[in-house]
Amino acid sequence: MLEGVPYNVIAAKNGTEALEVVSCTKLDLVILDLMMPDMTGFEVCTRIRERFSMVDLPVLIITAAIIGHDKYKAFHSGANDILQKPYHYSEFMARIKNLIMMKHTANQATRMEMAFLQSQIKPHFLYNVLNTIISLSHLDIEKAREITAEFTNYLRMSFDFQNTSAISSFRNELSIINSYLSIEKTRFGIRLDILFDIDKDIDFILPPLMIQPLVENAVHHGVSKKRGGGWVKLTVKKQSGNEYYIRVEDNGVGMPPEQREDLLSSDFDRSVGLKNINQRLKHFCGSELKIKSTPDVGTSVSMLIHLAETIESPETLNEVKGPELT
Repeated sequence: MLEGVPYNVIAAKNGTEALEVVSCTKLDLVILDLMMPDMTGFEVCTRIRERFSMVDLPVLIITAAIIGHDKYKAFHSGANDILQKPYHYSEFMARIKNLIMMKHTANQATRMEMAFLQSQIKPHFLYNVLNTIISLSHLDIEKAREITAEFTNYLRMSFDFQNTSAISSFRNELSIINSYLSIEKTRFGIRLDILFDIDKDIDFILPPLMIQPLVENAVHHGVSKKRGGGWVKLTVKKQSGNEYYIRVEDNGVGMPPEQREDLLSSDFDRSVGLKNINQRLKHFCGSELKIKSTPDVGTSVSMLIHLAETIESPETLNEVKGPELT
């Protein structure tokens, strides 16, 4: 029935195999039988929820008989919906489409949130940049023109409607990073060192605004709060296959363990969209941000991007299509 829609379907013969598929494949929906050979649907669903939220990966449980206790266990284990066999084709497809639509709508909202966060240029940053440009106009007119151009590029990319798209490219991201760091380097002078360790000619697809906010956090919450300043380093390396490693680190003030644990919390407001970045990373390739920090030593935030496709240049981005439903 599903292949006739058509959806791409991966069938698993038991719970263990299903969890293996979930761990290494980007899925839009999981349909679980309640009774399976080695693990129940409840157990599989509970394991899935250890890694994915109900929005990140919806689960539909199917059972031959629904009793009150089964309903309670299904929803308690994290199922989005439960359907009794035998079922009508129309009801089956309607529930699947609703769950997939819910997931895609939530993902679009997450992308919009990040674009909105990025477009909220902080007033003090704006005033500081303008004051820097005014000062330079009296001392070094060429440098003032250069910073004005970088600031224009930073504003243009911050307000870019493409930031609400599902995918962008690393080269696009690197452009706004370079503009942002050029501005901050002019402002902070010798108090800010910028280091790059990026593979030559590297480019790949990734969700927009995944790296620049991390760099901004490193500057504002790390180096700028350290007496004497420090350095910010961006590392981007291609690993085996279509896997890319990204790390943003600084030798700033760092943070204690309890503060580090709160970084991905929705009510933690000192970071620029870390929770949002982590959500999109989980949706895009099933991985999560790795955060390490030590007080007075610095902070490191890293991620792995797993791709089914790569691009040779930003111009080919329009040719890359989104994933098919699974």
